Amino acid sequence: MNVIFGSAGFAKEVDWYLIESNLMQQKHYATDYFVGRDFVGEVINGVPVISDEAFFKWASEKPEITVYVAVGSPLIRKKIVEQLKGFSNIKFPVFIDPKLDFDKRPGKVSVDEGSIICPRIYLTTDTHIGKFTHINLGSTIGHDTQIGDFCTISPGCNISGNVVIGNNVFIGTNATLVEKIQIPDGTIIGAGCVVTKSITEPGTYVGIPAKKIK
Repeated sequence: MNVIFGSAGFAKEVDWYLIESNLMQQKHYATDYFVGRDFVGEVINGVPVISDEAFFKWASEKPEITVYVAVGSPLIRKKIVEQLKGFSNIKFPVFIDPKLDFDKRPGKVSVDEGSIICPRIYLTTDTHIGKFTHINLGSTIGHDTQIGDFCTISPGCNISGNVVIGNNVFIGTNATLVEKIQIPDGTIIGAGCVVTKSITEPGTYVGIPAKKIK
């Protein structure tokens, strides 16, 4: 059984990515359910949306469930995963677009459990992506960059080489991080923001160059 947690736009995109990537490899894939609190009882692209309460009621009865967590908020995604980890029959595969450009030599790029790497991404080399992290459309990740667990890299972000990003970090659309900087756990980088130096205090940062607003 295949389940996507989330029922908003990104969940629909992930459903499409999974279908297309399997077709490229001459495999069949179908999502059985979207799980979310929005649109419960509706049908999206032929797939029913059920509540998380309904899912958790019958999840233990299934022999094996493949789950992709397609929820944009790092903190909500982490909470969902913590609940799902209580079921030994749930698996969290990595999704990497099969057309992805990255250094395919052994050990050069690593992606941990449950992460989703969307189409038109460049990961280059000596890069690590942590658990349940989303790298969204059209982003670039430079050499020797380390990205932590439960991060969201929104569409069109440019992350230069030797950047270290902590856990639970949200980076908004078209943000830019210059080389050799560090971003601490729980930081929010606003859309279009340019980060020119390391951030030492978690918070929300916006502007060019980035400044803390809260």
